[in-house]
Amino acid sequence: LILGIAVTFVIGMGWYGYESTQPNAVATVGPYKVTKEEYLRTKQGYYRFYRDQLKQEDIKEETIQELALEGLITTKSWQLLADEFHLAVSPQELHDAIANQKDFHKDGVFDPEYYQRILAANRMKPHQYEQQRRNELLAEKARLLVSESTTLTPAETQEVKELAARQTLEGAEPDPAASEQIRMQFLMQKKQRAMQAVQTALRARGDVTIHKELL
Repeated sequence: LILGIAVTFVIGMGWYGYESTQPNAVATVGPYKVTKEEYLRTKQGYYRFYRDQLKQEDIKEETIQELALEGLITTKSWQLLADEFHLAVSPQELHDAIANQKDFHKDGVFDPEYYQRILAANRMKPHQYEQQRRNELLAEKARLLVSESTTLTPAETQEVKELAARQTLEGAEPDPAASEQIRMQFLMQKKQRAMQAVQTALRARGDVTIHKELL
């Protein structure tokens, strides 16, 4: 669900909001909607990414549709979890996230006029983009909370030690650096499984409705 800050801006996650009964919602996730406008903008961003950065001209329309819609739904699902955790993004956090985004820098610093020109070129107003970034940050906080709460159990830690011992020459002591690398691999795999399990659970709750006739 993550390609880096520059690509995040290009792809975008749209303007999130409530009013899920609006007829232009191509999908709803709980109380949040995916508007036709943000869906089309996200599709266009994926087209530009594949064409300009991956140099692929033959990407299928169905693939772009799926990437755009799934990306938007996934982010909104994590935003729902952020709501349940009562997470929030402060004005300062939002300001720093935007000001530190290199897409809006000129001569190495944030340029407000350049920021507004880029948004205008992408048919967005500042308040729309700021709401988008706020919701993206909420989703990121929810992901981080799940990730940081995932740790190895004593049994898994013992498995790490045993694996490190098996990879050590007979009679020698396990290399601490190698043991730590194995531990980190175990932990990263467990974090990935936890993130996928939460994401699957969020989708399984039945909060997602897709209006295919509007795609």
